[in-house]
Amino acid sequence: MLHRSDWQHSDWRAIVFISSLTLFMSLGTTQAAAQYIPARATDLAPRPAETVQDGGGTLTTPSPPDATPSEKKDRTSVNFASGRGTVSEDDYHPLSGKERWQYYLRTTYWSPAAVFGAAGPAIGAQAGNSPPEWGGGIKGYSRRLASEFGNNIITNSIQSGLAALIKHEPRYVRSAKKGFFKRTGHALAFVFVTYNDDGKVRPAIANLAADYGGAFAQIAWYPSRYTIRGDGVRFGNLALGFNFVANLINEFTPDIKRVFKRK
Repeated sequence: MLHRSDWQHSDWRAIVFISSLTLFMSLGTTQAAAQYIPARATDLAPRPAETVQDGGGTLTTPSPPDATPSEKKDRTSVNFASGRGTVSEDDYHPLSGKERWQYYLRTTYWSPAAVFGAAGPAIGAQAGNSPPEWGGGIKGYSRRLASEFGNNIITNSIQSGLAALIKHEPRYVRSAKKGFFKRTGHALAFVFVTYNDDGKVRPAIANLAADYGGAFAQIAWYPSRYTIRGDGVRFGNLALGFNFVANLINEFTPDIKRVFKRK
């Protein structure tokens, strides 16, 4: 049983360092270019070049071109509102090691979603004066913003590093089903499960470890009355709820875009 007093002399920077080290080691061991493995029998894997013998010589039919830079970018893009990327269940392709790095950097540092992911919750905490010990004004908001940004770094480092280590998908896998309720159920289920690189459903170990790991670490710099057993678990539970909302956003964003395009 751990209490806040156990963390009194800890340095939160050490937590960030350990999380980052785990990420670097895990992503560093991932192959730079993952081979596409069809998740379903209807998926088409890239075809090699075909060689055809002709009377006048040998003709070679080139293999299909690689994905354009814009297509590769889309694979690691991040939804501004949810802070997470998306891949379709219908056409699942795992990320390569290089793409995992790009995705991590975008979700954590270099994207509007990364900024909003820290600034938005900090505004909510400021409005609710939580925790009250940090006060109000610029100073209070600065502490809350730094807290949220630190939590994002730790959470995303755990999630991306562990997902790379066990070859799990760090993005949300959008449903191929039809119907609002079926897709909503899928979004709820994928709080707790995800795909592995073979396109098979597995428990979302990296996601769950990241949600609670980030919540427990955040207690390190909170006021001393906060405890891991109480507040840390509560923060982790809230993170699961936010993940469900994020999944819903990612699930229905294409539908919302189509509505606006028709207008």
